[in-house]
Amino acid sequence: MMDGAQVWLRWAQFIDLALVFGVPFTAYLLGERRIGGAGRLVLGIGCLAGLGIGTLGFLLTMAAMMGCDLTDLDRDMVMMMACHSALGWSVLARLCALLIGLILALAGGSLGTLAVVAGVAAASLAWGGHGAASQGGAGLIRLAGDMAHLWCGLAWVGALLLFTARLWRAQAEDRVSLSQLLRMLSGFALIGGVLVGVLLVSGLGNLLFLAAPGEWPAIAHTPYGQLIIAKLALFAGMFLLAAHNRFHLVPALERASQPLARHKALAALRGSVSLEMLLALGVIWCVALAGTLDPTGA
Repeated sequence: MMDGAQVWLRWAQFIDLALVFGVPFTAYLLGERRIGGAGRLVLGIGCLAGLGIGTLGFLLTMAAMMGCDLTDLDRDMVMMMACHSALGWSVLARLCALLIGLILALAGGSLGTLAVVAGVAAASLAWGGHGAASQGGAGLIRLAGDMAHLWCGLAWVGALLLFTARLWRAQAEDRVSLSQLLRMLSGFALIGGVLVGVLLVSGLGNLLFLAAPGEWPAIAHTPYGQLIIAKLALFAGMFLLAAHNRFHLVPALERASQPLARHKALAALRGSVSLEMLLALGVIWCVALAGTLDPTGA
């Protein structure tokens, strides 16, 4: 039961950081500079939720390590782990970053500053995964790769959150707002390509750290390997949908001049981006569960 709670908390943590890091990061790259309107409340709630999720996740991890319930945790042991271990330091760094992010969000600060602060929180997750298992120079390279993978993955999901929200808010009759949204979607094409490229390279690097290519078939038969295969299948679906949006649905909406045609094109784009978002949630679930398993299946 506790293992299930840990997986759900990991899943929620990834989604939360996609919101507080990925959304400001994407918006900043696309030309927005300040946190305003409803964004202040949404991002503030996201930072606050991240504080609760991170704290509870750390306590559950401690309880699992000590083989006890949350109510039976030894306070001294928790404090020692929090202050004298890499995992504890990473959690404290995440909580401090999210607290700063909360202040920035509520104050309507800079999107770029919030993205940097939340990026620190996102990077701290690398110390809670398999990337922290390697030592020395190789360990630093693996951690750097994991951080890049986290940043790019969360940025992509954050962009989907941003575009899904704005597409469902968009009105086919409001051609000015719709034109601005279409410029954002078109502007994200190059950014998205870079994100996918880094995800592929860093993901391949992580596989090479786990095992030599000749051993991959054996890993594919473990629960961890099967989750990675499922993740890759969902990722491929996201990539195909993103390409369909970029080369077919967005241009179709740009060309639509009649009200009925715009309504149909907007509905098609909404549905496609929403489906891509659902696939992203599935990818995150695979990552959350895989992070609790032994990659070798031992």
